Amino acid sequence: MDDKPDFLDRAPDPEPEPPFGLESPGGVTPAEDGQASSPVGGENRSKPAITFQGNSYDLTSVIGLTTGAAVLLACATCNLGYYCLPFVPIILGVIGLVAAKDSVDPDRTKLLSWLSVGSGAIILLLIFIFVALYIGFIVFVIVAENGGF
Repeated sequence: MDDKPDFLDRAPDPEPEPPFGLESPGGVTPAEDGQASSPVGGENRSKPAITFQGNSYDLTSVIGLTTGAAVLLACATCNLGYYCLPFVPIILGVIGLVAAKDSVDPDRTKLLSWLSVGSGAIILLLIFIFVALYIGFIVFVIVAENGGF
């Protein structure tokens, strides 16, 4: 009788396949076809490692965390924290634009960063327009109350 457990006789597991979307069309991973260390600007530079990989459930949890942080900010500042929210997409978009060269997909990062900056700028512009219209309405009411122009 052999005292050695069965799992010691097994062959080693095959090498894991790369995650979905990281294969080249020919079934070759970027590291195998030399794309991982392509020369950029005359220097040998490798692509950054993927630090977060997930699916829609992971994205849902990130959105939940972001929403929870926004609610916590509002509660902790007695709703005064909401006045900072239009500046958040602009600041994060600028950070994304500056750091796009180091991202896994620089083109996507630049696009999303520009969309972030643009959406924040549109929100700020709308806020300024509504404030100007409100001030104009108050001035109109005061002038109309005092007998007109």
